[in-house]
Amino acid sequence: MPNLRIIHDNAADRAVLAASSQAGTLGPANLQRDSKTAVLRATGTVQTITATWPTQEAIACVALIFTNLTSSARMRVRGYATPDGELVLDTGSIFPCPAAIHGSFPWGVLPLGWNAYKSGGVNTWARGGGADGVTWFAPVRVRQLVIDVSAPQSPDGYLEISRLVAGHYWSPECNAEYGAQLQMQDSSEDYRTAAGDLKTAMGTSSDKLSIQLAHLTPLDRARFMRILRESGKGRAMLFSLFPENPDPLLEQDHMLYGKASNLDAVAMPYYDTYSAPLQIEGI
Repeated sequence: MPNLRIIHDNAADRAVLAASSQAGTLGPANLQRDSKTAVLRATGTVQTITATWPTQEAIACVALIFTNLTSSARMRVRGYATPDGELVLDTGSIFPCPAAIHGSFPWGVLPLGWNAYKSGGVNTWARGGGADGVTWFAPVRVRQLVIDVSAPQSPDGYLEISRLVAGHYWSPECNAEYGAQLQMQDSSEDYRTAAGDLKTAMGTSSDKLSIQLAHLTPLDRARFMRILRESGKGRAMLFSLFPENPDPLLEQDHMLYGKASNLDAVAMPYYDTYSAPLQIEGI
């Protein structure tokens, strides 16, 4: 099983983006903003996003963050060494946010096609709605990516995507320790009325993932320190604790696009081995 992966340098932010369709002013430039309400909205249920760079970029993952995609949606990523030139990557048509494995739960307990996400458009994302779609592949160097997305069964009748992540990842030689904690954060507050009824002032919700990197090699320590220095608390990164796991729900629950909420010390518990805690809080 692959170890955790972190993309802290999002090459998509350096690309010139284009889309096959957009509704009004909701265009591809919004894919480069860390704002849930800034979206690329297609006029229908099919969208093609093209990312072009002036020089080649190393890419090993494409992720669509905060979308209204359902488990039946399809995605295909093609990469070209030069714009419209040599094809060096073709993922084929895949399910970017697949459903739970058929037969893994008693029949009829949960609906067919369910996954770890609470489906919904941009109006639901502040309360835990939306889905992330991802595909991992062997690193390639490209100057252009063409991303085809289709969701013909979308109940909204159109596609919404808030963020595009494309880049190479760092993966430590030794995985995180057992005991990773996934926390659902909810800012809602309960209160009682004069009549004694318990009411709730609805807030927002987000996820937070806490891990312990207890066995970093010297090379991994150097890479991890570079990530901390370059990203700090202010720059978002894509974090996946169980990438390409056979259980899609496990990967979906433990994949966050967020920011480091701690900058704790990197310790040296014994010779040539380093350890550090890491907390990622979803945007």
